[in-house]
Amino acid sequence: MKKIMAHRGARNLWAENSLTGFRNVLALEIDSVEFDLHLSDAGQILVIHDASLDRTTTGSGNVRALDDAGRRAVRLKNEQGTVTSDHIPTFEEVLDVLATRPDVHLYIELKSDADGKPYEGLVEKAVEIIRARNIGDHVVLHSFDRSVVERCAEVAPEIDRLISLNAQWVERNGGLENFFRSVEPLVRYVGVHHELFEAEFDRITSLFPDDRLGVWTLNDRALIDRWMERDVAYITSDSPDLVIASRLALAEAAA
Repeated sequence: MKKIMAHRGARNLWAENSLTGFRNVLALEIDSVEFDLHLSDAGQILVIHDASLDRTTTGSGNVRALDDAGRRAVRLKNEQGTVTSDHIPTFEEVLDVLATRPDVHLYIELKSDADGKPYEGLVEKAVEIIRARNIGDHVVLHSFDRSVVERCAEVAPEIDRLISLNAQWVERNGGLENFFRSVEPLVRYVGVHHELFEAEFDRITSLFPDDRLGVWTLNDRALIDRWMERDVAYITSDSPDLVIASRLALAEAAA
């Protein structure tokens, strides 16, 4: 059965990467939750997608410049731009919420700063927290940046890894064959953007095992239905409720 991943805590349903979203999404029949980590200059690991505050919060400027009071003061906005009561959560706050569903796997993206550079020490700090909570067996660390994934392998070889792929990164890595050949020993999973996957489905599935491939980010029901019938390990969506409905409909049709 296809696994369902709630992207950024199901950002089409609640403010992305919000504690409210993480609490609510656990009530759905999901298999995993995806969220993003940045490192502030104050040493806090913050759960937010962008390196800038501007798109998803009431603040402005770089995430890394926030101190604890600053990250508590800004408020998250949802996809419609409505200001919510949620502040930017820390990694620990998110893990506290998600601990209530230990069956849910956590896909944790290690982001880069506003200059596109990986944060020095982020991998080490994140792994320290994961190990302290003894949750490494249901965590997958991931990034677009190969150097970050390689650092994860060095620091925490026991924790599964994923690398993400879109058309731009295919070009940077010298083509599909070269990319998959080089990452096969490094990662357990590869997450492929749906447009690239659609265009190159046969090639991609010939280069890498389908039970180690995922597709992102599907938010259209017709598109979800099509991918639900394909041989991939998981579907990532901002609207996991649509994927759940599709999976249920497929199961009922087969009954």
